[in-house]
Amino acid sequence: MNYYIIVFKNTYDAMAAEKKLKELNFNFKIMPTPTAITMSCGICVGVVEKEDIDLITNNHMLEYKNVYLRENGGYILVEK
Repeated sequence: MNYYIIVFKNTYDAMAAEKKLKELNFNFKIMPTPTAITMSCGICVGVVEKEDIDLITNNHMLEYKNVYLRENGGYILVEK
């Protein structure tokens, strides 16, 4: 299953993102950040729908570090 991972600079930004996404009724999952991506923050947000990622990134809804696509066992940087 392919999905997107939103990575944060710190735990504060990750927790603020969780609160905001809950308020906006987004479908997401809080999960440990894969060490293959970054060591900066231990938690990240997983999102399945590309439309949700587009809405988040195009409208600058969250303070995030990077967005990756989890595909075929690897991670592809899609937004910086």
